[in-house]
Amino acid sequence: MREKYFFVCVFSLVAAFACAADVNWDELEEKARRYTGEIGETSSERSPDASQRGIDLVLPSQPAGRSMDTTEKTLSEADKRHIAVHMKLANRHFMKKNYQKAIEEAELVFDREPDNQSGRFMRAVIAARLKEHLVAWHNITIARDKDPQNPKIATFIERLKTVSPEPVETPWVRGVFRQIPVSASEKTCDVIESLLLDPSSQNIVELNCMNISAEAGRVWVTLNLIFSAAPDENAIVELLKKASSAEVELVSPASSSAEKKTLDIKFAINGMSVENASARPISDIREFVKSLSEEIDVAISDTEEREPENKLLETVYEISVRDFKTLNDFLRKVSPYARTFKVQSLRLAYIAGSQNLIWKSKVQVFYQLP
Repeated sequence: MREKYFFVCVFSLVAAFACAADVNWDELEEKARRYTGEIGETSSERSPDASQRGIDLVLPSQPAGRSMDTTEKTLSEADKRHIAVHMKLANRHFMKKNYQKAIEEAELVFDREPDNQSGRFMRAVIAARLKEHLVAWHNITIARDKDPQNPKIATFIERLKTVSPEPVETPWVRGVFRQIPVSASEKTCDVIESLLLDPSSQNIVELNCMNISAEAGRVWVTLNLIFSAAPDENAIVELLKKASSAEVELVSPASSSAEKKTLDIKFAINGMSVENASARPISDIREFVKSLSEEIDVAISDTEEREPENKLLETVYEISVRDFKTLNDFLRKVSPYARTFKVQSLRLAYIAGSQNLIWKSKVQVFYQLP
């Protein structure tokens, strides 16, 4: 079971992130000195009454950005054992042509190592045998990215091209290891996740999804991005182009002024509708979300509901998460039961009384009712 980062409470955020017994008072005093301008002074340089002065610690009210960890993630010994066991079972089912069982075992491998080359190669072969060519391309692309010189992967790709051309505009987002999105709602969140994983986005402190609408046979998503410093427009545009595999337009470009910290931008999603037409009805939404929030590291602090219209229930959640990937995990679990959903707003914030960062979000979901 995955480690929980912080306690989950539905409808009331009452998690405590630290207790008084764990406070490092020397570290706290050092922080106080930093914020009161005393940093760098030695004890002999302090004023005579410094030891008697009370600590007036004021944390910044708004984070200036996130530190991005670009180091390669290492697998723990437990992860390696988990992967070895389930790859062995997947291979056993594959050899017996019990493909559904093999897929289930491969998915357990991807839980720990999403870009596992052997698992993705097997998943691509199974998809090709089942004539699910897009799924095959999705998985073999991940395997190729992980091991570009592998001759087996190259041979498989050449064979796959004879029955299905390699897609130019992919419905999935490179570097975001999820199942192929079935709606623009899903792909929008995958594009945002990809954007926030890149170091060029580290000074984004707020994101607002202004609009998702169908225009001229495609879906356009308009974002309002707020930065702590003047943004690198070109980098943001290229990131969104790469993630969406489609057109990107600046709605309101940032000016050359250093004070301009807001960027309005929109990107296209091709070949998808805004809604998930095959959304399944759900009868007990509250119990479903309560169970889901206990499974995933999200803290839901408030919920608003609007009376159902045309068998759709509009629900707006206020959710706190450690990173956007976790929020996207939550939404992908909700997605099969939602006609459409979107992240209305996302704001970087400090956990109360600390310098630990979280994203505070407002999420709108239209559930399908029976």
